[in-house]
Amino acid sequence: MRNEDTREVRVVERPFDFILSLPGSKSIGLRQLAISALARESSVLENLHRSSDIDAMTTALGRLGVNIERADNRFSIDPTRFNSTSDVHLDLDMSGVSLRLLLAVSATRTGSTTFDGHASLRARPNQHLLEALEQLGCTVQSNSGRLPINVSGSATNNSVRLQTSVSSQYLTALLLASPNFPRGIHIDLIDTLTSAPYVELTLNEMMRRGVSVQREGNRLGVKPQTYRGGNIDVEGDATAATYFAALATLHQSTVHLDNLNMNTTQGDIEFLSVCEQLGATVLKHDQGITITGPAQLNSLPEINMVDMPDAALTLMAMAPYLPDKIRITGLATLRHKECDRISCPALELRKAGIATEEGPDHITIVPGETQPAVFDTYDDHRMAMAFAIFATGAPGCSIRDPNCVDKTYANFWTDLARAYH
Repeated sequence: MRNEDTREVRVVERPFDFILSLPGSKSIGLRQLAISALARESSVLENLHRSSDIDAMTTALGRLGVNIERADNRFSIDPTRFNSTSDVHLDLDMSGVSLRLLLAVSATRTGSTTFDGHASLRARPNQHLLEALEQLGCTVQSNSGRLPINVSGSATNNSVRLQTSVSSQYLTALLLASPNFPRGIHIDLIDTLTSAPYVELTLNEMMRRGVSVQREGNRLGVKPQTYRGGNIDVEGDATAATYFAALATLHQSTVHLDNLNMNTTQGDIEFLSVCEQLGATVLKHDQGITITGPAQLNSLPEINMVDMPDAALTLMAMAPYLPDKIRITGLATLRHKECDRISCPALELRKAGIATEEGPDHITIVPGETQPAVFDTYDDHRMAMAFAIFATGAPGCSIRDPNCVDKTYANFWTDLARAYH
């Protein structure tokens, strides 16, 4: 049961300037935990901070026989006793990425794997991934593509036709697990790949562990291979960076990010270019990235966020302070996240007096005078963090269930408080 208290967010009244070490990337961390479980040698992951998503993944891997020892932000993973044969029940809490990755990992096992999770995870679709597992030879039972799900039997085929318009995580999951399939995999994409940068991130993390992927048009192939063990340093989370880039941009202030560089393969790094379009100055240097907000924000009439959907909520939070209305497009996948990340933010912004218009894959936000509001977060960490940024410019606003940020960024409120010093 979530804590249903509220947290008031104070308005930022004067410029700030601070250095921030971001939590390790959740996207990279979850991929590297799955890869470590599939490797034959031990691995060490550095700079992987506590969050409920990471906890859900490590708990599930533990139930699969993987030994994980943690010391602060350092994880030591020994996969040598990975359980391929017994029947196992895994609870993934609210972690959609962990669920999709482990659904594909279950196709490397001969035992039965049952999956369940929090009510919000039960609402999220997985049908196209489950259809792909069936094509590989697995037997799948589900609630119309949703949890609870049971996967039994391992991959015996190696050819898949995959739909990815709902989530790129389906492709990521199959690619990540496929080196351990007896015959590898050939994947034909039969519709538009959404959130493509997340797939590029996956390919990069696989390459770091010695596994290559062949690509030709809409076909991807992975031969049977072995992931290397070793030490992996998890860089700062680019999605977490968007909240503080937005904060600096809105408040004529400066934030230095000391564990993230512009050459990252994380797609949400492109949000910094959005801040530049709004007038911010972004400097890259040996020590990281520095974002400084402008004296006056620029207009941005329309922008397509299809390649950085997780950052779209951050831009929605900034939109009421822009000089003119903004139309944010490319958001179709946001209907299928922890909550409906088009309708829910539209409703919450209207609570604060901000006019919005929404469509199937877009939202228009009209700047205006704000009014005090208590924002619902819908068990969605990104709703809480985005609306906290909005509230730093709107007096009298509070966030309901503020601890839901623990899903990916347990220290968010402590880091945000630095803007008031």
